Amino acid sequence: MDSSSTSQFVHFTVQDLVGVITLHREPQNRVNRQVFIDLDRALGDAARAGVRSLLIRAEGKDFSLGGEFREWPTLNSYLARRERFAFSNSVLQKLESLPIPTVTAVQGRAFGGGFELALHTDLIVASASARFRFPEATVAVPPLAGGAQRIAERAGRGVAARLVMLSEEIDSAEAARLNLIVRVAPDFDLLSEAMALARKLASGPTRAHAATKGLLSAWAAGGVQGADSQMIELISNVLATDDVSAGVAAATRALESGTERPELIFDGH
Repeated sequence: MDSSSTSQFVHFTVQDLVGVITLHREPQNRVNRQVFIDLDRALGDAARAGVRSLLIRAEGKDFSLGGEFREWPTLNSYLARRERFAFSNSVLQKLESLPIPTVTAVQGRAFGGGFELALHTDLIVASASARFRFPEATVAVPPLAGGAQRIAERAGRGVAARLVMLSEEIDSAEAARLNLIVRVAPDFDLLSEAMALARKLASGPTRAHAATKGLLSAWAAGGVQGADSQMIELISNVLATDDVSAGVAAATRALESGTERPELIFDGH
């Protein structure tokens, strides 16, 4: 099978019945509206190509440093904020509900929205030097794409609270211990190991895999999906707070000056 397509920030190709979606918004691969538009198109391409598994990867040093927070101040009404995050989360939920096995290969840093993108796939393979973090607390928001509840689903509520509220950075070894990822690969061999896993799944009982995914979704419905149903309204309100305005401004200054982790103090209002 030979099929490929390229959007502004996402490339799709097929290799041995495995669909491969590649993010290429270097250097940080931050996810904005256009990335989600492109990802949505690639998911449609994968469905039309009839692939039997899907691998998500990214070009560059890092998988993704998260959401494009500089986009948020342009969302100057409740309806604009609600539409924006309802759209991006619907794309992620489309990825999560695919009836085929999905794998993410993570190199470098998977922060915030990048981490959440990976958590919407079935299995995460990470390089030995990979790092994971939710930096959202530094800009006064919770994870905006279901990260908190998906960490809780995989590793428990206490782990989710620690990683989200304290914004702790963990390495791939700890992520594996917490059952957030399934395999740690040598840095030089990440893509080959992730592709080997995707090919194994593609050559397996895909109808049984689809049934397994359905059963897991039904099991999780009361927790994760319940949280998802409340998430868009929560996001749309919290993005309007003064803390977020201050956080985004400080993070923007830090990003433009080359400082990656601004330390902020919020007034609690």
